[in-house]
Formats: sequence, structure tokens, C-alpha cells
Amino acid sequence: METNCGYCGIPAKLKCAGCQQVFYCDPDHQKKHWKAKHKQECVKPYELTRSDGIGRYFVATKTIQKDSVLFSENPLVIGPKWNLDEYEQRSTIVPCVGCFTDCALGQFYCELCRWPACKPNCPGLVNSNLHALECGILRFGRPPKPGDDPESFFDYYRYDALLMLKCLAIQIRSPNLFDQIINLESHYDARKKTRYFADAEERVVSYLFRNFLDPLQKLERKEGKTVLKLCDRKTLHMIGGIVEVNAMIIPLSNGREICGLYPMGCILEHNCMPNSFYTFDCTKGMKLTFKAGRNIQNGEHLSTTYTHSLWGTQLRREHLKTNKYFTCKCNRCSDPTEFGTFLSALRCMGVENEPCGGFQLPIDPLSETSDWKCNQCPVQITHDQVNFLVSKIGEEVDDVMGRKSSVKEFEDLIHKLQNFLHPNHFHLQTLKHSLIQMYGHFPGHRLNELSYEILQTKLKMCREMMTIIEVLDPESFRLTLYAGVILLEQQAALLELNKRPQSTTAANSKVDHNEALQCLVRAKNILRNEMGTLQGKKLMEQIENALENFDAHSRTA
Repeated sequence: METNCGYCGIPAKLKCAGCQQVFYCDPDHQKKHWKAKHKQECVKPYELTRSDGIGRYFVATKTIQKDSVLFSENPLVIGPKWNLDEYEQRSTIVPCVGCFTDCALGQFYCELCRWPACKPNCPGLVNSNLHALECGILRFGRPPKPGDDPESFFDYYRYDALLMLKCLAIQIRSPNLFDQIINLESHYDARKKTRYFADAEERVVSYLFRNFLDPLQKLERKEGKTVLKLCDRKTLHMIGGIVEVNAMIIPLSNGREICGLYPMGCILEHNCMPNSFYTFDCTKGMKLTFKAGRNIQNGEHLSTTYTHSLWGTQLRREHLKTNKYFTCKCNRCSDPTEFGTFLSALRCMGVENEPCGGFQLPIDPLSETSDWKCNQCPVQITHDQVNFLVSKIGEEVDDVMGRKSSVKEFEDLIHKLQNFLHPNHFHLQTLKHSLIQMYGHFPGHRLNELSYEILQTKLKMCREMMTIIEVLDPESFRLTLYAGVILLEQQAALLELNKRPQSTTAANSKVDHNEALQCLVRAKNILRNEMGTLQGKKLMEQIENALENFDAHSRTA
């Protein structure tokens, strides 16, 4: 393979992200060679194809090495999240319509449409890819005035409707761009039968017509001019489906999340064990970059995941069917044990309440109505019984997670649920991930205040959770933040245990220190792709501080 610059011929290390075959000495020569010649020569290591069952998808045409850049692309449109929680919609701290930074409702506004901004001269207000896209339509609204009922502000400034309005408004500036958006999959007919359609009708469609589009169309009729060629309820519902199915969540460096539509990014096939991952560059217009998370073999489909890797199979498949309108049949979903993790398994109650020591697993994990069977005894339970139990447990977990619960409440619920669930069950993982952070940080439970037994429990939970992650994310490119927290807490427990009189031998001390150091080094390595997020940056700071303290301790030991 040639390792000299493809433009000037001198030794080079920078590799073309597309074909992985040509090297460059610097980005400037790469750009010049691309324009002059390489644009026509560069061959991607995959091709776009189509099938009746899957639709469009990418398939590798040769082996792709881990961390190779598959593609980068700019968004068709970006905007506030379309699926805001109730507390987000009713917050007085809102995203600036120009740049999405936090601003106080009622402090500064866009002078033209009166929507909240971080400052009157925010550059994003006049940017044609940002607020200027929809500002002309928002001017038809009648915003509430100071002194009006506070509820009127929340009713009028509906940020979850802005992304759909932006998509609609693109046709004014760029009909070609609008065609790209409107031709994305919307599942319009399927959505008409769901509660999401009715919700969108009231929450977005009626809201936009009532406040902005009806006044605009009234002026169009009066002036005999058409500003929006496509502007009816069906079009808005199609856009709603497109956003719901295809929009990607973009985490900003300030901790806020927005949404974006990406033409290539939405083509990648879903898999619960994907082979690629993506990052966003907030400094370059939210550019999306997909990379190979592991070595991808010739003939493999490029895949990402549309759901949470630490949800159980039933929950993942239900989410995908409800929100993405397809049923997943990947290898993980097809395996009742989820590759031996037993993430969804229930403890078998045995016969006449005499536990047999086995676990209930779905007979057919790809069937929503499958009964479950114990892997040790003949006992079976119906899918209705499973759904009822898991639903009730989920409510208890959500309740504890959703309020400021005490350490004891977490401990008690974990102890209770272990009577019904496999120790690896995803509901228990949720609780344990919170508890390992409470152990060592909550008042009365600081590291030096924890008993030797609790420290051992914390360390045991960390190791068990990492064992699950090793199976479900062996290359550490999906559960990076989750794993980073565990590794940080694991090393803290190890170092504290090493200080206790129960850990006295030199051999134990050396093992604990080596394991603690390995935790920090691994955490730092896997977080390299999370530096665009606020949580990733904060976690990296903690890890680097821990490494510095570790080095200082080693020098004085």
C-alpha cells in the first residue's frame, strides 16, 4: 500500500477515510487531490442495495477495519427535539431559536418573530440553515405579552413543533432539499392507526395551523401568491412520521439535546448488536460521522441501533415496532438468553412456591405472545403473566428512579426484586448502576464511611455489570458512558478497600492497584468518542483527576 502523499509524494500518515487506500501529508493536500482527481477515483468499501424485506441498506464490499470512517454528512435540517417531555415543554429555561443555547423565557427575543433568543443579535437568528428558515412563518403568530397568564407562554412557545415547521419551510428556500426530506420513509398509513397520529394532530398539526399556517394561507389567498406549495394536514403528518422514524438525537456540549435528519444516516439498518457507531461535531454544523465499531467483513450489512442496548428483548422489540414500524429478528433477539446474559430472565417460582433454582425464558423470543418455560423444571407461565409482572416491576423501578430516593430504598428494592428476577435482569442493572454511584458520594455513604462489606458489594456489582457489557458491547462503542461510570466507581472501590485493615497482604495490594489502574486506562480509552457531549467531558475530567491522584500515590508509596 502506498504510504506517500497522493498529491505531492512525500511520506504521509493521513489516510483517505473513504477508500482507505490513499495517504496525504496534510488536510490541504487531501482537499486539493480530492478536487483534482480523487473524487472520481475514491471507492467506498460498501454499496447501497435494496430488498423487499429490509428496504434500502448498505452492504460491505470488502473488509472494513475497526475505527474506519464510513461516511460524514451534514444534516438536512436540525431543530429542537420533537418529543419533549412534559417538564421540558413547561420549563422557563428554553433553547435559543438561533443557536440552541439555554436562555430564560421572557428575557431576549428575535425582534422579528418574538421567539426567545440568547441575545437580540445571536448569529443563528439570521442563519438560513437555522432560525431564518422558519422565522418568516413564525411572524404570523401573536405571542403572549408580559403580564399574560403564564400558561399562555407554554401553550404558544411549543418547541416540539419547530422541527416539523422547519422541514415544511425548507421548500421555500430549497425545493430539492425538501424533496429529499419528504421522500424519506414516513409510515403514514401505519401511523394513522396509532395514538401517535392523534397526539401529533393536537400537539403539532393543529397548533401550527391555528397559530401560523392559517394566517399565512389567508394572506396567500388575499395576495394571490403561494409561499408554501405543500401545506396541508397530510403533508404535516407525513413530516411528523419522517421525523419520528428518522430523526437522530444530537447531544450538545451544553447538555441539551436537539434533533437532526441525515440522508445517509437514516439508511443504516438496525441491529441490537450493531457494527458501527456515530458521533456529531457541534463545531461543524452538527456534522454526522459514522465509524466502524469493529472489523466488518465483506458481505456484512452496515448497522446501527435504534434502541437501548441494556433493555431486555421484549422492551427493545416493542419500542422498535411502535416507533420504527418493524420487528427485529437479529441474533440477540432470537436467543432467549441474550447471549448468556439472561438480561430478561425471571426467577422460576417452582411448584407450590418451592423455587427450583431455574429461570423462566421465552419459548419463542420472536413471538410477542410466547409462553415462558423454566430452564430447570417443567413449569411454564403465560405471556400475560410475564407482562403483568414485568410491568409492575417497571413501575416500581421508575418510581424509585424518578424521585430523590434514599440509598436504603434502592437497597430494599434490589433485595425485593432479586426474588423475582435473574440477577442480571435489566431492571436490576438500572438500579445497581445508580446504587454504585450512591455508594461513595451520598451523605452518610462516602467511601471512607462505607463498611468493608458494602465496599465489597459495590465492587461485586461493578464487576458483574462489566461482565454483561463485555458480552453486549465487547468493542466498547455503544455503552461508553455507562461503562465509563462503572469503571470509575470500580477503581474507587478497589483503592478504598486497599486501605482497610482486612486487605493487608502485599499480593492483594498489588492486584488491587493493577486492576484499579486498568479500569482508569480503559475508561479513558473508550471515552475518546464522547468528547462532544457534556457528560463525556465531565466524566473524562473525573477519570483524568483519578489518574493524576493514582500516579501521585504510586510515587509516594
